[in-house]
Amino acid sequence: MVLTEEHFASFLDHLVHCDPATDFRLAEIDGRPVGYVRVEWQDELRGDRVHYSVVFVDPAAPAATFAAMLDWAEARHARIAAASVADRPRVLAATTFGRDDTRAALLRGRGYEPVRVDFEMLRPTLDAIPDIALPAGFEVRPVVPEHLRTIFEAEVQAFRGHWGSSQADGDDARWDEFRTDPLLDTSLWQVAWTGDEVAGMVRPFINPAENEQRGVRRGWCENISVREPWRGRGLASALIARALAALRDRGMTEAALGVDSQNESGALRLYERMGFREVARQIQWRRPFPGEPGQAAEAAP
Repeated sequence: MVLTEEHFASFLDHLVHCDPATDFRLAEIDGRPVGYVRVEWQDELRGDRVHYSVVFVDPAAPAATFAAMLDWAEARHARIAAASVADRPRVLAATTFGRDDTRAALLRGRGYEPVRVDFEMLRPTLDAIPDIALPAGFEVRPVVPEHLRTIFEAEVQAFRGHWGSSQADGDDARWDEFRTDPLLDTSLWQVAWTGDEVAGMVRPFINPAENEQRGVRRGWCENISVREPWRGRGLASALIARALAALRDRGMTEAALGVDSQNESGALRLYERMGFREVARQIQWRRPFPGEPGQAAEAAP
């Protein structure tokens, strides 16, 4: 997804366990920026303290650029670890995009293993949206400002326990990021209530800058969740159908989303049934922290 300066600034304003003054570096060649690297860490609910190395490099940059940036990130993680105490195993994490054999080989050579594959999925048309009624007992209500905190807390609860969920997901920084998101458009949201409880939601958005740059009319059918007591009733399908129709009514002609392809709730199969197909992927890699017996997550298939 294309990020605007406003959106990226909002992201930087809400970082947790990452200080831009010490945990970012810009890569340059002959004074020209070719990438950046960021490090951060979080304590996952499933047990590990994960030290992330987030590396973005211009595809035209020399192959050694990625390795140099990863060198810096791993050294920075070592300094962070030396200055802190963890009550859980530490692991190092990195991400590659697409089928990048060169970077994959480099990561394997350093002891990383692929542990998760995320898909970007596209529904190339908003024609023939299935007509799926909400299950009995649920209603979608217009979102008003006083609903936002309840919606946020319901979303955090729905994702709690999923792979990669963090102890910080419900903290004040995440709440502030949620309510001040530059792409927030509650008129598109489909939030299902049962009584005074939020049971599930789809929170679509439109990124005008991305659409202009790519010459498309794409809406993002994202932030899809159903809380555990109400799963298995067809609620997600009904909310996705409503979200697609809302995007179509706003003039969009296609919809995209991101998904953990190994999501235990069966999200990938649901999205395929709703007409989405994989168009890109990213692979998450992990390795035990040097000098610690940390166990990375199960290897991806």
